[in-house]
Amino acid sequence: MEITYLGGDKFKIKGKTGVVSVDSIVVVIENLEGHKKEIMGPGEYEISGISVIGIQNDDLTIFVYEVDGLRVCNLGKTSKKLIESKLSMLGDIDVLLLSVSDISVELIQQIDPYFVIPFNFKEDSLDKFLKSSGLVVEKLPKFSLKKEEIIDDQTTEIKLLESRS
Repeated sequence: MEITYLGGDKFKIKGKTGVVSVDSIVVVIENLEGHKKEIMGPGEYEISGISVIGIQNDDLTIFVYEVDGLRVCNLGKTSKKLIESKLSMLGDIDVLLLSVSDISVELIQQIDPYFVIPFNFKEDSLDKFLKSSGLVVEKLPKFSLKKEEIIDDQTTEIKLLESRS
């Protein structure tokens, strides 16, 4: 799986069987043959082995994408901690796409992902978030990951992706 940050709240997640294009309004799953499925709210969706679960959380939808056996959660612009029922619906998360806010560190602690990719930030808020997280930070043009590369007891790392916008 390969994650590319396109700027703002836009990402492209590429897997062996297709691509998930993500922004704040719509999620598009496209398989290798060019068949597309647009998702704009809660529910469970699948095309060519890529699944997406949309979970209603207050006035927004949290998305979990499963690509190449890896689970990626996009919290969107979630502005408060998640209640226990929403946390259990997320399941185990490998990569967390996280809009930087005052509660970002608390959300990381709640979800406990292996990797965090921050987005939708200003430089000063990013610096504050990175310092308060206390986590290892690596800057990359894009993030590639295979399920077998994850070590069960590894600590969470932040992958700061360059914007392709």
